[in-house]
Amino acid sequence: MDGRLAALGAVLLALLSACQLTSVPDANQPRFEVAAPDGDFPVSVPSSFDATLGWLVVSENREKKAGSEIRLPVAIIHSQAETKKSPVVYLAGGPGTSAMRTAAFPGAYPWLQDRDFIVIGQRGTHFAKPALMCPEYREAVAKDQDTVAAITNCNERLQATGIELEHYNSITSAQDLEDLRSVLNIERWSFYAGSYGTRLALIYAKSYGDRLEAMVLDSPLPPNAIYDDESADNLETALRAVAQDCAQSPDCAAAFPDLETRFFQTLEATSTTPVQLDGSDRTVSTPQLVSLVPMTSEAGLRQAPMTMDRIAKLDPALLNRLAGPSAASDFAWGMRLSVWCAEALPFSRRSTSSAPDPVLGGYESAAVLPRLCKAWGVPALDESVVEPVVSDVPTLIIAGEFDPLTPPIWGKRAAETLSQSQVIVIRGGGHSSTQQWGGDG
Repeated sequence: MDGRLAALGAVLLALLSACQLTSVPDANQPRFEVAAPDGDFPVSVPSSFDATLGWLVVSENREKKAGSEIRLPVAIIHSQAETKKSPVVYLAGGPGTSAMRTAAFPGAYPWLQDRDFIVIGQRGTHFAKPALMCPEYREAVAKDQDTVAAITNCNERLQATGIELEHYNSITSAQDLEDLRSVLNIERWSFYAGSYGTRLALIYAKSYGDRLEAMVLDSPLPPNAIYDDESADNLETALRAVAQDCAQSPDCAAAFPDLETRFFQTLEATSTTPVQLDGSDRTVSTPQLVSLVPMTSEAGLRQAPMTMDRIAKLDPALLNRLAGPSAASDFAWGMRLSVWCAEALPFSRRSTSSAPDPVLGGYESAAVLPRLCKAWGVPALDESVVEPVVSDVPTLIIAGEFDPLTPPIWGKRAAETLSQSQVIVIRGGGHSSTQQWGGDG
């Protein structure tokens, strides 16, 4: 992993050039407020690094002259170089994931040798003020309760505090980034983005490309990739690729012979006759079986052939992992809903269908179910939000060979309209290959 990250850093360093960071707060919006040394800030940067921690203050609704303010956490880790080049900004995935934990591990990023590193918490995410957290939804998923009612309750609670949910999307987040660049007096900067963060980077590039020196996009989700229509097919493609890769390895093929055929035959049989769990009145469906295969991390992918073999054999010890409902992860579900229901799902076939396509036994392809978006109630953005992004910003695109979430074909799709782009496919890679940390970071 060290070699891969060093190579990433080398490419990024080669792409960029010079600028300095300054902060000049004033009484208006947007502004940058340095956090008090003993203040309530969501992340601590190691004391061996020089850092400025603070808050970007912007309007929630830029169309209102006297609208509500929102506050976004920003960590600026300063390079110790006497002569600095332009800064690098990290954009986290999700949507709904906070980036701030990244600032706690600045030593992992080689560009700090001569560039400041900026980490911003996107609007609506954890630690931003406000944060669109939905504990109602997490509880409903954990207890296998009505998620539509939970989403409705969360929506009503947030709106009762005055939050305008329709202003939490990639367009407004891109405007936040431009406001940050402006108030910090940065001429040009570069982005290092992962997963959904790549979508945000591309949307920023569409409007503010002249402010960008370069982009590194790991596991790209371009706006013109319709996730909610393609994700189930992408997962099947990745599963078949893993099985075919196993067949080409003598050791793997000997341990798990004819894996692709046996695995998919079991899925096909289960789609017509669900499997009964031992000692339970519950049955296991094909989509549930598929969900057991670890496909996102490189460590998981190394175990994927073994898991697929156990599924093909309907191993009871493996199937019993499905004995209870899964719990939703603790991140800003409200932000995910506001983004996805405004700029992604409305432009998919899945938005008008009552059920997913019969791929992998009906595996749910939508990142957010249409009924949840209906309950959330934010209006769709203009259809131009899903147009291909045309840009000449130098861009390195990194995709994992077996990534089922943002497959290499999407990286190549993004590159079609990025005139100065290069696509690298990581052999055996999964999702967010450049962030698959080892034990030593």
